[in-house]
Amino acid sequence: MTTETVHAVIYKSGESNQWVAVCLEYDVASQGDSEEHAKEMIKEAVELHLEDMAKEEIELLYQPIEGDPRVHEVRLLHATG
Repeated sequence: MTTETVHAVIYKSGESNQWVAVCLEYDVASQGDSEEHAKEMIKEAVELHLEDMAKEEIELLYQPIEGDPRVHEVRLLHATG
């Protein structure tokens, strides 16, 4: 068993009272009742997701993140059909 550090973006949902967590390296999402709970839940979700996978499968899923991730607000222009 190995230890790995991953990055999670955690934010409060605008549609509910839940906190959403997304692991950037493995594209796994989870949620919790608080920011700390969401952090615990994303850890568990990623561990469960990888639990029964072969090393080769994990390597195919893994998307490395270099440096510290940053969250930016980006304004989009789109038709409102």
